[in-house]
Amino acid sequence: MWRRVGALRGPGLALIATVVLVGCGASPPASTPSPRTSPKPSSTPSPAATAVTVLAPDGVNFRTQPSPTAAVVGIVAQGITLPIISHTSAAGGWWQVKGSTATGWITSNPEYTSTGTFQTFTGGSSTLPWSVLYAGGWNFAQDSSGAVVFTGPDGDSIIVTQAGSTAQLPAAAPSGTPKSDVAAVDIYGITTSLVTFSVSSGYLAAVAFQAEPGLAFLIEAKAPTGAAAAAFAVFLSTFKFPLPAASPTP
Repeated sequence: MWRRVGALRGPGLALIATVVLVGCGASPPASTPSPRTSPKPSSTPSPAATAVTVLAPDGVNFRTQPSPTAAVVGIVAQGITLPIISHTSAAGGWWQVKGSTATGWITSNPEYTSTGTFQTFTGGSSTLPWSVLYAGGWNFAQDSSGAVVFTGPDGDSIIVTQAGSTAQLPAAAPSGTPKSDVAAVDIYGITTSLVTFSVSSGYLAAVAFQAEPGLAFLIEAKAPTGAAAAAFAVFLSTFKFPLPAASPTP
């Protein structure tokens, strides 16, 4: 189960630069966490891809060979993008990548890595103590209520609202809106319900959960079409907030 590596620091809103954290002297735990029930991106590894980005909130292990039992020589942090050398589907799938000082292998499980283009958002302060990866080409702004709104080029949007408790969060949909689906999801170790609403057109889905005492989130996806579902899945799987550190993924 993923857990946060460290607390966010620094004032204001910022896009943080990606810095390769692969190091030959790192010694992360060799154990692999049990599979989680979570929204899974639908991307399929492609040998034609030229770079891969780490989605896993606590990073992935950087190994000497394409195997979950191979020696670990470092950790690649969330949001880092590395050049691809090759790919193998053996042992669950692995990307051979070039780090800053060494060549190695990272998992190609699409829940943990992706060949898509992403940007990193971090609140950078105690008032917005969370971070997430969002799709390239999207923008964000903070509205008058304090919610952070991510907007895609086709009019899709993902809105993050925080409060002290779930009771203080606004409703995700007007009262009486029917639900078309309710599924259990895991967001950075918190199990909650992903609710998809039945609307006349487009896509409307949301999760609301208590992250820790005094910190609750409502994360909504709204789109003219159902195309936002895939972007929402990646958003939820990369969302993280203050929690004790845990192990990286394979």
